[in-house]
Amino acid sequence: MNNLGQVTMWLGLIAICISSICYLVLCFRKESTFCRNTARLSFFGFAAFVTVTSMLLMHFILNHEFLYSYVAQYSSRDLPLEYLVSSFWAGQEGSFLLWVLLGAWLGILLMFKARDMEPQVMLIYNLNNIFLAILLIKQSPFGMLPISPPDGQGMNMLLQDPWMVIHPPVVFLGYAAYTIPFAYAVSALWRREYDRWIKPALPWAVFAFVSLGAGIIIGGYWSYKVLGWGGYWGWDPVENASLLPWLAGTALMHGMILQQTRKKLRKTNFVLAAFSFILVIYCTFLTRSGVLADFSVHSFVDLGITGWLVIFMFAFIAISVGFLVARAREIPVSKAESVSLFSREFGLIAAMMLLCICTLVTGLGTSAPLITRLLEKASKVSTEFYVNTNLPLALLMLLLLSFVPLMVWGKNSFSRLGAKLTWAIAGAIVSGIITLLHGYPDMGGPFLSAGVLLLSLFAGAAAGMNLLLAVKLIRKKITISGAAIAHLGVGLMFLGIVSSSAYDRSEKVLLTQGVVKNAMGYDIEFNGPSFSREGKGVRVHLPLNAKKGNTQFIAQPDIYSERSRDGQVKRFSHPHIRRGLIADLYISPVEFDPGQKESGSGNHLHLEKGQKIRFHDYELTFTGFDVSGMMGKKDARAMSVGANIVVSYKDAEPVILKPVIAVGQRHSPSNRVKLPGPDDAYLTLVNIDAGAKMVSLIYQGPASSAEKSAQTSPPAVIAEVSIKPGMTLLWLGTFLILLGGGVAIARRW
Repeated sequence: MNNLGQVTMWLGLIAICISSICYLVLCFRKESTFCRNTARLSFFGFAAFVTVTSMLLMHFILNHEFLYSYVAQYSSRDLPLEYLVSSFWAGQEGSFLLWVLLGAWLGILLMFKARDMEPQVMLIYNLNNIFLAILLIKQSPFGMLPISPPDGQGMNMLLQDPWMVIHPPVVFLGYAAYTIPFAYAVSALWRREYDRWIKPALPWAVFAFVSLGAGIIIGGYWSYKVLGWGGYWGWDPVENASLLPWLAGTALMHGMILQQTRKKLRKTNFVLAAFSFILVIYCTFLTRSGVLADFSVHSFVDLGITGWLVIFMFAFIAISVGFLVARAREIPVSKAESVSLFSREFGLIAAMMLLCICTLVTGLGTSAPLITRLLEKASKVSTEFYVNTNLPLALLMLLLLSFVPLMVWGKNSFSRLGAKLTWAIAGAIVSGIITLLHGYPDMGGPFLSAGVLLLSLFAGAAAGMNLLLAVKLIRKKITISGAAIAHLGVGLMFLGIVSSSAYDRSEKVLLTQGVVKNAMGYDIEFNGPSFSREGKGVRVHLPLNAKKGNTQFIAQPDIYSERSRDGQVKRFSHPHIRRGLIADLYISPVEFDPGQKESGSGNHLHLEKGQKIRFHDYELTFTGFDVSGMMGKKDARAMSVGANIVVSYKDAEPVILKPVIAVGQRHSPSNRVKLPGPDDAYLTLVNIDAGAKMVSLIYQGPASSAEKSAQTSPPAVIAEVSIKPGMTLLWLGTFLILLGGGVAIARRW
């Protein structure tokens, strides 16, 4: 009973191997009812065994069977039901099982949709599931511990969010779906039916686009809502790992439309179908082999399946290349292969090229730790690399979206098209005026600033033109409006990206309990903390009264802390977001000081630059930073930053103290400096916030005679208050992209 999960996984592998053998026989025999029925029943058996395996793992999780190492590692008794369920896919083994489960269920539908292409399509599709099943057997979620612990380690608090309950299943649904266009493409090469595969495969390509796209968007929204850094996309290698196959799949989707309509790009679509699927495997290798462990907070550690993933990837590369080379000369080329530069065909081809270049550039940046590891010391590229390389591509893409959808197939005349561009021009003018009214975008350089302004103009043009087109098509027949709705979403999304990136304003403020401070136009008062025990840690609730004009509300940011098994304390800041139609107010806690009695045990002090405070018998003034320790140092570990603190004791002559903190170290001998006066009085520099021009210090020493009564220093919190314009446009745009894809699925299914 204890190893029943492993038994059912083995039975599932045997079942899908039998199914594959029967489908292989059918590929060389025109008809065999026995083989077809056996192949189908075996696949049903595979789906049933995988479902039972998944139910067993879920049963062990819900019943706290901590004898299983996976259950002990990713769940605990105190988890709410929804997070117990999501702990199923919190680790590598469980997420692979989820992938296989979704693939098995999709395969049942595919089996009856493939019709006469069923033997070849299902054989190729089965190969993917065979490899995943082998990985699950190699690294099983049903490994057992010698002794059952009383409780599990629990789930990372950052993952305890409703959006993280649905994000992984949606992403893996997209991964599983991208196998299907690939299976159709290889089957078409096998059967020498170079056009017929497009019609049945296109709905699956759109479905994969929508499902993986939804997963990416959910991940971005979770990052914005939970992590507290204020952004939604950080070009993290693991974020890019889901973006790459989606970009390639988007290019494939457009290429398939062009082939279906104009009988072009046959070879290109075969390559793109293989490319988008193999990228799923490659990105799985990147994120799960451990090569990104030092460069991404989301990366998994190596569980010993790296070699299998490499075999997995090269096997499908060999299948793809082998079939394509064998059939390359037979694939017909359209007689009208030459394309007018001013045509809808050329616009689609140009868009596909831009998507492919974006995929390659982003893929190179994402693969930098792997590439540099082979050459020298592993390193990653900066965020600026992705921005600088993708900005020109985004400009060209939006330019195409502002007029190409208006074109008809074949040659177009500019005079005929010009009259239809009114809405595009109007959209560009409106977005340009709104952008400049907020000030010329300052992005740290003329190239980026000009690029962001152009991005706003082109995004406005694309949104204006596709809004007109979407309204016209919806009135005519809603099922033909999918592309226009999705393209409108792209324009709005980029307008949101420009607004939230170029005009994001933030300010750090020290909020002492009971003291009103102004930040970003809001009068904010810290009400004082409250504490609650959650999971294996403590959540500090930091309610803030915020007021601006007639608007008043209570913001509820918080900080969660827990001690890991190695003794380190982990802190997670959770922001408060007040959503608005024009802009969001985003308040994220940076640091919390609980306050304490002013006795000789020590006191926390927070000083802003230029601020003078009287403390015990001292007067302290923070005058600025000393960065001489940063100059000429190539090794980051040798760098240090100091703080210039002017101190006078009992109104004596002031002295300048310079505590120094080493980069990446909170504690070192140079942090602590001797104060004038008593022999046992010291000041320790514990934190520097260059953005807020603020330092945090700890005083250790005796209290003055006048202060030895039980006075307390009030609690305080350092918060970053941000105004983030355009977020509503951004989320509306992403929703319309998915909605347009959904309409396209309904049309083409």
